[in-house]
Amino acid sequence: MTTKLCSWDCEPSAEYTLFTCGNVNEVLPGVTRPLYADLATEWDWRWTEGVTQEMQVRDLITIKAPPHFNMLGFVGGRWALNVSFSLALTPLYEIGEGSAMLTSFFEGGDQIKSGAHEDRSRAAIAHDIIMGKWVDAEGLTIVADRLARDSWVAAKERRLDSLSDAQLVELVDENSVLMGKLFEPHFYVSVGGGDFQARLAAMLDQHVPDHPPEWATTLTSALLEVESARPGKAIWDLSRLVKGRPTLASEVAGASVEHVLARLAAPPTADWRALAGEYRLFMEEFGWRGQRESVPSTPTWDEAPNFVISAIQADLAAPESRNPHEREREAARARVELEKTVLARIPEAERPAFERHLVLTQSLSRAREGVKATWARAARNYRWPIQELGRRLARRGVLQRAEDIWFLRLEELHRAGEGGLGAEEARAVVAARRAEFERLQGFEAPEGVFTWPAELAPIGAKADLTQRQFKALAVSPGVATGRARVILSADAAEEARIEPGEILVAPITDAPWTPLFIPAAGVVVEVGGVLSHAATVAREFGIPGVSGVRDATRIIQTGQLITIDGNTGTVTIHSE
Repeated sequence: MTTKLCSWDCEPSAEYTLFTCGNVNEVLPGVTRPLYADLATEWDWRWTEGVTQEMQVRDLITIKAPPHFNMLGFVGGRWALNVSFSLALTPLYEIGEGSAMLTSFFEGGDQIKSGAHEDRSRAAIAHDIIMGKWVDAEGLTIVADRLARDSWVAAKERRLDSLSDAQLVELVDENSVLMGKLFEPHFYVSVGGGDFQARLAAMLDQHVPDHPPEWATTLTSALLEVESARPGKAIWDLSRLVKGRPTLASEVAGASVEHVLARLAAPPTADWRALAGEYRLFMEEFGWRGQRESVPSTPTWDEAPNFVISAIQADLAAPESRNPHEREREAARARVELEKTVLARIPEAERPAFERHLVLTQSLSRAREGVKATWARAARNYRWPIQELGRRLARRGVLQRAEDIWFLRLEELHRAGEGGLGAEEARAVVAARRAEFERLQGFEAPEGVFTWPAELAPIGAKADLTQRQFKALAVSPGVATGRARVILSADAAEEARIEPGEILVAPITDAPWTPLFIPAAGVVVEVGGVLSHAATVAREFGIPGVSGVRDATRIIQTGQLITIDGNTGTVTIHSE
């Protein structure tokens, strides 16, 4: 087998050789540090074991313990989905012609469409089990949310200074068990959402073949109270509280982030006290979020609130027409009207089936954002014990810096907890892996679906800087023209500001980016399918969205006038 692309990559399999980084990179973007890569591989193994046992198909599919690759693992240091494993698992519960559910998340066409398993009786049993999960998507979300919330509160309140090194590592291992449990409902809901999205589109094509292309995405738009849209709406509400108090608004609008945070910590007036109270409630609900929120080595909003303050200031400058609550309601009204139009076009005998598929597609699409948030929140639980152990190892001279602990491997973390990791070894492996981590930043994973063995390509090596029109994936209906605002990272507040009417152009977006969608006239991302988080939130807020625009952030420049068509998937750069 070819040498791995990164020393902490998963062990490749001779049986499963088809992969994609697809929109899993919007959840765990870029190169992942070695320790969390090992932890993610650990809980991936746990949930695949749990799901296949529950579906009674464990004996029909090959699952291996870490460091082997099962459903999710690492190629070139980047999180990847094992398409071959997915295609082997899907037929175990499919009883029809097979599933194209992965096309809802990734590009790949027939390459990622599965068939049906030869043992129809076994598949029927598994199908009944997974269908029960799909029907109970809301219930799965509620249970997972409560488990994640309770674990987060316990993690934040725990007195880590009273625990031994070994006990800190035990907390890390316990959280991997929890992550495995929470990823099980995420799997069920995600595959169900993708499956029914594909089924609904097929029924629409069959019964209304002349329908406009945007109908399929409009039918899953503005589902209301989608989890990943909630932070953006809550930040908007904070901006309206400020705007309703002219003196406060004037001060906040022109203040530095540091000034605003100082005022919130010690509010000098009744207006500031009102804002501080609502801000505190916001952080109690959303403070666990943050950029790259499923990566526990990165700060949370309650640790580093600069982005939140900057987003409040951006919304403060936005007109009332950008109100996400009203835009969501408008988009919902349009969806309901379209549902009536579509049903009138569906043959009467097929309407009950179409309505069932529509209800399930919408329910699963909404629930997917909810269950994703549960395991992302739980991933944050790793942060506190690992950071505490890192600080201790740095004080003792085992590590040069506390954050170096993220460059250890899981086996080394266990030895560190037992006092068996020496300074010479620890510093040597950290230095080597940090250099490898930095080197990998200059490369990107192969596009779309690729086979193993694979090679990484230098970033931007294939970018055509003269390109002026793109044809990609339409993920949120509508057309918008505006100035481009290219944002590569939402880490720095001053670099993640978007003016009302601009079109956001980003490599990927996830839930913590969604406050930027409120002033934006539209969104263009390089990666993701119809059920990607960027697509889902764009549909909630009623703004056009186009996904899968390769090298968009390198070809499109901030300030250029562009038009995006979320009905057809085209992006045009205008000459001026």
